Amino acid sequence: MSMTISSYEELPYTTFALRGAHPSRLGALARLHGLDTPLPDNCSVLEIGCGTGGNLAHLAYLYPKSRFVGVDISPAHISLARELAQGSSLSNVEFRLGDFAEIVTEAGAFDYIMCHGVYSWIRPDLRERLMEVIKSALSAEGVAFISYNVLPGWRQRGAIRDIMKTGATLGVVRDQSSDPRALLAAGIELLTLVGATRKKGGDLFGTFVREALERMSDSDPSYLFHEFLEEHNDAVLFSDFIGAASNHGLQFLSEAKPALMSCDDLGPEVSNYLSRLDGDIIAREQTLDMLRNRMFRETLLCHSAHQLKRDLKASVFKSLRFVSDYRLISQSPAKARFEEVTSQRSVETPVDEHSRLLVRIGEWGYSGVSFEQLQGAIGNDPSLSLGERELMHAIVRLWRSGFIEAVSEAPNVKHVARGVPKISPIAHYQTRHGNLVTALQHKSFHLSSLELNILRAVDGESLFEDIIKKVGTDTTETRRATERLLTLGFFAGEIES
Repeated sequence: MSMTISSYEELPYTTFALRGAHPSRLGALARLHGLDTPLPDNCSVLEIGCGTGGNLAHLAYLYPKSRFVGVDISPAHISLARELAQGSSLSNVEFRLGDFAEIVTEAGAFDYIMCHGVYSWIRPDLRERLMEVIKSALSAEGVAFISYNVLPGWRQRGAIRDIMKTGATLGVVRDQSSDPRALLAAGIELLTLVGATRKKGGDLFGTFVREALERMSDSDPSYLFHEFLEEHNDAVLFSDFIGAASNHGLQFLSEAKPALMSCDDLGPEVSNYLSRLDGDIIAREQTLDMLRNRMFRETLLCHSAHQLKRDLKASVFKSLRFVSDYRLISQSPAKARFEEVTSQRSVETPVDEHSRLLVRIGEWGYSGVSFEQLQGAIGNDPSLSLGERELMHAIVRLWRSGFIEAVSEAPNVKHVARGVPKISPIAHYQTRHGNLVTALQHKSFHLSSLELNILRAVDGESLFEDIIKKVGTDTTETRRATERLLTLGFFAGEIES
């Protein structure tokens, strides 16, 4: 059951759009830390372990003047990625088949390097080689995004992996089959038996196993197999990961989700403890992993030669756009309830200047809003009487809390079902090859048959109203599905003059 090319041939790893690795987000974080990283519309991007191309191809569509290169060891992955690029008429993306250590040879050529789902899943010597390749290929002001499993949190998930690997091994002996789907079924069978057997009151391990099974019920089989049954899946301490990066001339820039670096929600005792670390950001991050029982990281690296600025500059923030996943769904005099669009998770907050500001930012949807636009929008709002300095502080607080993201630029998307809808060629292709489709905000969604039919009916000429009438007999249900697609950011907006 080793991590071989054949396992990916038999069960390709489904590749999603990685919104957290979007160059507009990486570039914004780089600029906030003092790097002059190129903007996404004129840059070069390398993805190591590009899978079936679902991430890189969509970025290539969004930025036709930029260059994109994806590498992967699986012929099945590269074949599907090339089909996606060809079917979407993309000419600025190249998918290469082979070992990253051998085929990434351009020194300093890439402003953004993405490596998702690789580092923990390869041998230690290849992890060293990966750092060498990233160091060599990264441009002087470039940023690298690397995801990996971390300790101590992943030790719990490691117990699930141990059980599933045992079940899969027994399945091979019993059924004489090495098919990935059969191995996965055998692993889940034993895990289910463990969860069912340990049902006594207060059995924490049994509860943990059953909760793991519940989470797996909604997971893609390709993810489950390659996460739990591949030969290599080695979690590391954050400090050891940074040590390995440092050995190759790379340093910690930030987490892709900077809200995870904040301790604001952990209370004064945690804040006091972290303040005693004398500004050691690596020790701070390692401690936060312990406090949060973190299992997974998405870490940004840059060249060690840079003297990074850890104090955020208001002037840089003012040059960015602000995007939120949260939309107001109800409000009382004291409480406001927001729903996160992508997860449909709701959260309740006090009604104050921060919640009112979040409502305003959400009104721009995934097109985002600039600082100047936000100033103008709240200028006549007596409930948001914020000066320039107070507005900036409120934005930073929402950003540090994870309610908004700061990006260098954002897509122009429609928010109202009016006029002629248009979708990307990527989405157009994907609706005809499955139900996993990527929105313009660079996030992939599993869509219903009705939602797929709506997107398939978009021809660049028909009005929203015509499509709604043509797609379904229940126009109320079709309108509701169309509204969801609008909210998720599938339809392109008009270019402003």
